[in-house]
Amino acid sequence: MVKKRVKAKIVKRKDKLDAGLLVSDRVQLKDVRLIKSKCDQSPEAMLGKKTYNINYSTEVQVDKKTGYIIVTAAFSFEAFTESKAQKPVILIDASFLLSYKIEKFEGLTQTGFEQFANLNGTYNAWPYWREFVQNTIVRMGLPSLSIPVFRIVGPREEKTIKRKPAKKKVKKRTVSKK
Repeated sequence: MVKKRVKAKIVKRKDKLDAGLLVSDRVQLKDVRLIKSKCDQSPEAMLGKKTYNINYSTEVQVDKKTGYIIVTAAFSFEAFTESKAQKPVILIDASFLLSYKIEKFEGLTQTGFEQFANLNGTYNAWPYWREFVQNTIVRMGLPSLSIPVFRIVGPREEKTIKRKPAKKKVKKRTVSKK
């Protein structure tokens, strides 16, 4: 059973994602590939309640000659037991390469490509990440776990999640074992 404790900080922002939206209006997702993965568990992984953190970041490369935008979305899952809060007992890392085809680059900026990678790249890779974690956890002999869906907060202009350009962190969640 998963106990959710999600606290999203809502802040007012004047810088909009308009540049990233211009990019997203012109692209088609062509390919999603797992390009890197790693998993570890300690013997304590089966003991007690756990909390976990998910961190993620994106990188973007633009190839105007071939008409592709390449986004690398890197994810990290760390689970901790109550007794060993400093050292993770489960670690799962994965990076996905997303290829987007684009026809016209006119009027698009590097800031727009970065905004696009941070939001759309993460959003498009998230289902693959969720499936990867769920399957890896089971293959590690641990109780099944479902990562929550990726939430885009604040359709209204004045409310958005505070975002750093390169890294994101999902608040700790508590997982209890039955």
